[in-house]
Amino acid sequence: MAVKKGKKDGSGIQQAAGLIRYFDEESEHAWQITPFQIYLACIGLGGFIYLVNEGVIAWITGLF
Repeated sequence: MAVKKGKKDGSGIQQAAGLIRYFDEESEHAWQITPFQIYLACIGLGGFIYLVNEGVIAWITGLF
């Protein structure tokens, strides 16, 4: 026996559309990260990890 839901069938789509509109807006106060900053951070982190593995960082801190 099938039960009809009535007007509630379309409410999920409307709620999803509201959330999409909410998260789609950009704030003026939000951080803007460029692809260049991501590349720079990855290269810098990779270089730091390389220096740690080679013992350079331990050698530098041993000087002080």
